[in-house]
Amino acid sequence: MGKREYEILAILSIIILQIVLGYSILPSLMGSSGYMYVFRPLFWLALSVYVLVRPRCRFKGKLKLNRLFILWSAICGLLYISLYFSGGFLDGIGYSPYSKKALGVITNLLSFGSTVLMMEWVRNYLINRVKKKYIALFSIATVLIFSAHNLNLRMALNLESLPQAVQYLGEYAIPEIMSNILLTYMAYIGGASPAMVYSAVTSFPMWITPVLPDLEWITKAFIGIIMPVIFLLVIRQLYRRKSREIKYREFKYENPRSWIGVSIFSILLIWFAIGIFPVFPTVVLTGSMEPAIYPGDVALMVKTDGKNIKVGDVIQYWTGEVFIIHRVIDIDEATGRYQTKGDNNSSPDSRLVSPGQVKGKLLKVIPKLGLPAVMFNNSNRNRIREQAEF
Repeated sequence: MGKREYEILAILSIIILQIVLGYSILPSLMGSSGYMYVFRPLFWLALSVYVLVRPRCRFKGKLKLNRLFILWSAICGLLYISLYFSGGFLDGIGYSPYSKKALGVITNLLSFGSTVLMMEWVRNYLINRVKKKYIALFSIATVLIFSAHNLNLRMALNLESLPQAVQYLGEYAIPEIMSNILLTYMAYIGGASPAMVYSAVTSFPMWITPVLPDLEWITKAFIGIIMPVIFLLVIRQLYRRKSREIKYREFKYENPRSWIGVSIFSILLIWFAIGIFPVFPTVVLTGSMEPAIYPGDVALMVKTDGKNIKVGDVIQYWTGEVFIIHRVIDIDEATGRYQTKGDNNSSPDSRLVSPGQVKGKLLKVIPKLGLPAVMFNNSNRNRIREQAEF
């Protein structure tokens, strides 16, 4: 190995040292928030500045294909995040653990977002700085080290059984490794820009969206492992075909912008489904509201603050465990709480509903549109109360 390879080894060693200190000393010295929101961004900023002042490293792919490669990186990112959010239809939706206030969102984007982008800038330098005969070796090292940086290694050290280890590998470790393999290939072929675009598209929505899919670990494993593999194969095949068969002047005729439109539409549709917009759909799984609403019907709900409800309105409210759609049959004037009852139930619900529990009011029922969701949830019926719907 030469001078350039030893330089990259030194940078990788510094990153390893930061990982070790980050799981042992630094959080206790400056607090977990100080470490995550201040130290890590500054650490990657320092590495990025070092890379910036060093001689530029050209990626190994053809320059004329770079614009197309960036475009396909964005498409892959959109497809990934669309599938991830679609998983919420099967496993359920939960609240985001990240701050929903404007200042919190901005802070997350500045700290976490800048770290993600700077990591890709450094990755590009690590991969494309070394000689070609050492690329495989340094690519493997980069994938493993960057994966360790993003994983919760403390969780890995506390595993107590084989099932826990399998779940950790499937839910966290292998998806993270597969993602880094894809990003490393992107950096090798197209430089920092494609990897930055893919990372931004797949990461930023997690910090902005107020609700996130509450996916089972097996679903996370499937999406996190299979999708990067598919993207890697598709991008590799696309690059090989384009670099051999299509001239630069022909790109404008084959530019797949329509894929971006389809992907953006898919994300908007998913956001509509999980309640980002004022009107949102809910699939009814039980028969407590028959004959007004049958299992498999989709109830279109309009968001409400819970204060403009009248007797006879059908509302969706949160019990602390599940969402329920029932009709308001009375209002307690003293407390402003609602007495609810399923049309098909013999007695009213045992507890009154406060305005703060109300999520939405029924706008329209679309018959049978949600039957696939009912079939998917048949195996979980033992976890669903008779009067509840999700």
